[in-house]
Amino acid sequence: MSRKTAREQVYKLIYERCVNGVCDDFSLELCIDEMPSEDEIFVRKLYNGVNEKYDFLKTAIEKYSKNFVFERIFKLDCALILVAAYEILYLDDIPVGASINEALEFAKKYSTDKSQSFINGVLASVVANKEELLNEQE
Repeated sequence: MSRKTAREQVYKLIYERCVNGVCDDFSLELCIDEMPSEDEIFVRKLYNGVNEKYDFLKTAIEKYSKNFVFERIFKLDCALILVAAYEILYLDDIPVGASINEALEFAKKYSTDKSQSFINGVLASVVANKEELLNEQE
């Protein structure tokens, strides 16, 4: 399995959280069942990290999605932004461009025609304000 495929699984799990309002560890366990250990470690790290920082990331997304409260944003777009924003803010071993490009690629595959520009705008603001966001969290 590639990292891209593993990331896609995390997007699906976070989408489930956006829809249901809670994280579901049972879904995580089903997802990683028989997954190679390297991929399992990455999926757990990313999934658990997004869930741990969920409220903070949600606030950041609202801040940069002008005139939209989090609950009004298409849930799939929320999931894509949450995962990419977490990677940008907390996973320095993943290039920022890779995080953004994969979010946009999945938006093209799964979401609406307008989603790519919306997601790109929010993530560009996260990148531009990374230090400020990390300082707010402390």
